[in-house]
Amino acid sequence: MAASQGEVFEDAVEILDASLTNLVQTDSLRWIFVGGKGGVGKTTTACSLAVELAGRRESVLLLSTDPAHNISDAFCQKFTNTPTLVNGYSNLHAMEIDASFNESHEYTLRNEDNFGKVMQELVSAFPGVDEAMGFAELMQNVQSMPYSVIVFDTAPTGHTLRLLSFPDILDRGLGTLGSLKSSFGGLMQMVNSLSDQDVRERDMQSRVGSLRAASANVRSIFQDPSRCTFVCVCIPEFLSVYETERLIQELCKHGIDSSYIVVNQVLFPEDCGEDVPGDGQSGEQELHDLAALLEASSLPSEQQTQFASIARGAAQRMQQLEKGWDMCRKKRQMQLQYIGQIHDLYQDDFHVVPMPMLGQEVRGLDRLQAFSKLLLHGGRSLPTGR
Repeated sequence: MAASQGEVFEDAVEILDASLTNLVQTDSLRWIFVGGKGGVGKTTTACSLAVELAGRRESVLLLSTDPAHNISDAFCQKFTNTPTLVNGYSNLHAMEIDASFNESHEYTLRNEDNFGKVMQELVSAFPGVDEAMGFAELMQNVQSMPYSVIVFDTAPTGHTLRLLSFPDILDRGLGTLGSLKSSFGGLMQMVNSLSDQDVRERDMQSRVGSLRAASANVRSIFQDPSRCTFVCVCIPEFLSVYETERLIQELCKHGIDSSYIVVNQVLFPEDCGEDVPGDGQSGEQELHDLAALLEASSLPSEQQTQFASIARGAAQRMQQLEKGWDMCRKKRQMQLQYIGQIHDLYQDDFHVVPMPMLGQEVRGLDRLQAFSKLLLHGGRSLPTGR
């Protein structure tokens, strides 16, 4: 049962620290994926995590597979599909790639020869195989990159789930392709004997074999929690919490570790004026009363008018502030419903990291560094209740 409103994660804090401290201190990790629904702060979290790791690891790569490619905006620095040193660092690189089979020069099948056409037909016959081959090539390249840890800023949930499931999809597709080849092997040999395709077929077989080997190796890393983990990012709203649960279930299905949930844009009592003594309406009335007293006082009329005007101006500002706080409190009450769900579902098994609603965008190195410290030492307890 969820705790009452305003309580903290007392039990959860005792079991699992409400921060990413344990994550950045796990030196064996090689791949850290950051993902969730679009617009919840995945890129900010991934960039800040990479910044923090750069102060702890020998070499760090921040790799964006999100077609939106927001890491350039986050760092206010242009990145491409080649690892580029982040300004201000000697060991932090970043790159933005399109994990798409159709963009892969190595496995493009647009050539006009018969073998290419046959392969293109075969690939298109198996839904998801083309994308899986693109992911396979990506991960094959990633494995050879000389970085001690790679942080993946992933695309929204659906695309990310396809990336993580590519070993299974690729195995099914290539397995079916192998079965077809066995069934029609004689026919293929006849076709090849009448053309120059035999060498190309062997080359394709070699590349497919290489992909399958890479896929098996990637799967072994995916399923090793000492080398790979997934950080889920969400906000306390229905669709985001729903997608987070869907993501966690799929990660579990594929045997991929997920022990961290970053909850962004959380409103706390002090953000909504709930820690202010009294209430805004009584404060506003007191200022109006003060203005009336000043006007009736024995002060010179000029001072009476001046002080009364100041008091009435303050009362008007108090009224505007109270309206803003009222909207904030309603938003917070809505959040508490979903924070309660997060509390019930995840507090015993996950490091749940509450991050406050910020008044400005997290762009530029200084703000990313500040955000990274919040991820480790935010010091705010996650309120629970419904």
